[in-house]
Amino acid sequence: MTRTFFFIVILIASTATLPLKSGDLSEASIKKLRKAAVEIHIKGQLRGGGAFVRASDGKTYVITAAHLFHDPKDTCWVVTEDEKSFSGSLSAYDLGHDLALIDISPEVESYGTVPLAERIPPDTTPIYNLGPALHRRTLLLSGSVADSRISYTDFTSSRGSIAHFFASGINPALTSGGIWVNQAGAIVGLQHGRLIGDKGAPSSGISMVSPPQAIKTLLHTRKTAETPGIGAYLWEVWTANHEILKELPKKTEGLILNPVFKGRPIEQAGLKALDVIVAVDGQSVRRRHEFLNLIRSKPPGSSFTLQVLPQGGRTKRFVELVTDTLEDHWRPENKN
Repeated sequence: MTRTFFFIVILIASTATLPLKSGDLSEASIKKLRKAAVEIHIKGQLRGGGAFVRASDGKTYVITAAHLFHDPKDTCWVVTEDEKSFSGSLSAYDLGHDLALIDISPEVESYGTVPLAERIPPDTTPIYNLGPALHRRTLLLSGSVADSRISYTDFTSSRGSIAHFFASGINPALTSGGIWVNQAGAIVGLQHGRLIGDKGAPSSGISMVSPPQAIKTLLHTRKTAETPGIGAYLWEVWTANHEILKELPKKTEGLILNPVFKGRPIEQAGLKALDVIVAVDGQSVRRRHEFLNLIRSKPPGSSFTLQVLPQGGRTKRFVELVTDTLEDHWRPENKN
């Protein structure tokens, strides 16, 4: 019995002093992050998370996801770990990355701020999300970078697309707006949402994360972004159902439009739902990121020549597309 007791004491003592594994957050970092992480409450409802960040002018703001606001005129309450509430309002936003910067009282400076990383970490890098998952107090959830390349996903608030990278890990509801950090405790991205899983599965375990470069731009310019928009959602041809595919010529590659929003550039160019874009300015496009990288390479109001295969047609035609600005289309009726 004495030997067993001695072994347990030695085991406890040794595990208490184990060094951090590669990728782990230190206790000191976790304490600082929890102090700077916040909840966002709007109209009495907990909508998601956020964090205090410091701008180049030295002022403290809150960074969160734009889609937490159902209207850009909404105000909010920022709730800290010690249950104190501070009123806030939108200072600037970027619907191309689902980001919102909240103006807040200087009283919050004592909570500290979270620094920004320079870039998206490499694939498989361990990262951590802080947010009020499932209406709980701020949880610290672990994950990793699943794809550090920029991808695009449709975004209801602007009826456009957001640019993001992918992270893997548990990502329940109410993590939106929460920061993702690296081992050093620096922000590598902001939680936008999660891909829906198969039927019956609320989540695929794959998060869409807004990149740190976009956060830095919004924080230091403190100006609402002007993101080029087209007024339609895009889907790779191979994602379509069989009924749509059988109407297309064999080996068709491109992007199917669905839906097309009234009064926006795609409709104004004479295109309709289920038309297929096959090229932009002479460059073939097979995937969403190829098309949207080209569209976002120029400012709103720029002109592009699209080569299009009309629904049910066999002959391609050319149309001119002139982009609008996503941020001009943030209206309550565009929200879920």
